[in-house]
Amino acid sequence: MHAISPYLLRCFNPSLPGKSDQKYAKLDMVGKYDTFQLLEAFISSNSSVFKIIEDSKQVYRFNDFTYDKANRQIYGWFQVGIYGVKNDIINIESGDVDFEKAQNNAEIINHYIHFFIPEGFNEGIGLFHNFRGNGVKTLFSELFRVYFLRYTKLHLQVNPLSYDNAISAWHEANSKEVRITKFVALSDKADQIKKLGHHEKELVIKPPRNGSLGKLKDFLTPGTESAKIIESLSPLGEKIKTVVELDGKQRTFYIGGTGGNVLCEIEIDFDKVKNNDGNPEIYSLYIWCKGILSEYATTMYPGIKVAL
Repeated sequence: MHAISPYLLRCFNPSLPGKSDQKYAKLDMVGKYDTFQLLEAFISSNSSVFKIIEDSKQVYRFNDFTYDKANRQIYGWFQVGIYGVKNDIINIESGDVDFEKAQNNAEIINHYIHFFIPEGFNEGIGLFHNFRGNGVKTLFSELFRVYFLRYTKLHLQVNPLSYDNAISAWHEANSKEVRITKFVALSDKADQIKKLGHHEKELVIKPPRNGSLGKLKDFLTPGTESAKIIESLSPLGEKIKTVVELDGKQRTFYIGGTGGNVLCEIEIDFDKVKNNDGNPEIYSLYIWCKGILSEYATTMYPGIKVAL
């Protein structure tokens, strides 16, 4: 339900010397501008009241943000809602209508966003919170793109940061289980499932006793038996994900299905993040996300200590 999507932030500057892959500006020196300061100014200027986007019937504002200049991190809530449709809000216990949502009402969802813009590097990291498959990366990118272009005359690229590209060690993580969300039916796929192990509640596939579902890399390598099985199971559910464990830490990765991209989302671990009425609590989510950033930084900036 709650997940974090990691993205790579870069700025291509055609006027820089060298080959194409060398023409990315250091993000703290995009011309005379520091991307960290531009992000801070943009977010601060849109934090007081909700702004309306009439074309998409959206409202947004930024709230409860922290600007950690020493460690070059910015994080907080990007509050987004949609209006334009009248709905009834019911009490699921009684079935009664508790509130009639008018056409000019918007349900506001808190989406956590977290940026890390290290000094001296031509790339940074952005973490965007998704809720029930809905995220805010596109909206944020469209809004900030205009602001960034106004000052730098350049475009900021925000592209998916694949987890396996940054954390190769997770390839060796053991798969504890495979989950199929919004499972349709077993039909003639039962034999395929048995190759992995037994299924429970028609939603969770676990290894047989004293067995294993294999390594994460087994599911991601084309042509392997595990990859073929996941491909076969994908039409049966909206998303297929696997829970893996490495050195006592667990991660849940999306590995197949119609609703997600491989390794571009990391399910929030509510054993580590406090649950506040169905929403992640911001400080514990910050600590958890900082751990993910630390893993990325170790691989992306080898030999250089990046303060987190």
